[in-house]
Amino acid sequence: MKKQRHNVMLISSIVMMLLMGTVYSYSVFRLHIEHRYNIGTLLSGVPYMTSLFFYACSMMISGRFLKPNQLRRMVLMGTILIAGGWLLSSIESSFIIFIISYGVLLGTGVGMVYGVPIYMAQKLYPTRSGTMAGIILLGFGMSPLITAPLANYLITQTGLNVTFLIFGLMTLIIQLPLSYVFILKEYQDFKHEPIEKDEHLKLKPFKRIYAMFVIATTIGLMMIGLSYQIGVVYYAFDVTEVTLSLSFFALLNGIARPVFGKIMDKKGFHYAVKISLGLMAIAALLGLINQGEHLVLYMISLGLFWFNLGAWLAIVPATIKEFYGVKHYSKKYGVMFTAYGVGSILGTLISGSIMDVLKWTTYLYILTLILIVISYVIAWKTTIVQRM
Repeated sequence: MKKQRHNVMLISSIVMMLLMGTVYSYSVFRLHIEHRYNIGTLLSGVPYMTSLFFYACSMMISGRFLKPNQLRRMVLMGTILIAGGWLLSSIESSFIIFIISYGVLLGTGVGMVYGVPIYMAQKLYPTRSGTMAGIILLGFGMSPLITAPLANYLITQTGLNVTFLIFGLMTLIIQLPLSYVFILKEYQDFKHEPIEKDEHLKLKPFKRIYAMFVIATTIGLMMIGLSYQIGVVYYAFDVTEVTLSLSFFALLNGIARPVFGKIMDKKGFHYAVKISLGLMAIAALLGLINQGEHLVLYMISLGLFWFNLGAWLAIVPATIKEFYGVKHYSKKYGVMFTAYGVGSILGTLISGSIMDVLKWTTYLYILTLILIVISYVIAWKTTIVQRM
């Protein structure tokens, strides 16, 4: 019976992540938003940046209130905010209001819901938490596999406003009932926490991992937010081919999460980080070499960037558990996740400025290689405490 309840929680978590992961399909909306408000690349990235920033801040704040008997309420409140963000986006006529609806409301709601299934994975699967969290996050990463082509089709057939309305109704019809599925009283399943090590000894590695997470999210979100534009505007690939490519990218982003969750469970932090940074370096080099000449190389390069953002979203929660155990997990993970918000701001501002002023992708790939070198240096100096 207990196993069945856990499986229901797992399945419902994946479905909710699929719905919320529509945030990664923003590049499909982006060109239409630019035309609608007559703005450039930098400004069109502001709603995306704002959404990711509030998503991260909401994770930090709500993480301090996560308790077994509060999970259902947290998911319910977050879902209402997400639906409200979509619905308000469908009726607004001001770019400022759109930033509030898509950025503040939707982002805050996603942050409130996102942390709950990950918290449950750490509690209910103590020996396989990295793998199980990765499976749950698979839904978030793979969302554009479904939502990107769906959004593109809906925009073509009905327009941007009706598309936002449909996504809002989908959230209410599908996700709202799932907020009642979460297990409320399973204290007997929550394992006793080990005695924690000296917090002072953990502080320095925490800061370094935070810095690496900022770099990884800056690179990943920068490339995710521009994937559609790079393919269609700068490389002049066919719109249909680029839209299908986004689905491929989403598949890689989703697969990376359970893969790196498993790697974290078996091999630990350093091994996972070395693989991720190496793959990002390959992606940047392929981008420099290709410059839009070949669709396949575009797909491999951008796909690796999507893959590695997914990888870091599995690496970080497993690392926080390794540092602090389950007892302090929700608070510490919330603080660490603010790096995602920082990365969203840096990635959007830097990439938007580069594309508006310099108008070519070469500079994005050069910047990425510089950031990867910095991250390698930080990783080399970082010592992780052993599992407790």
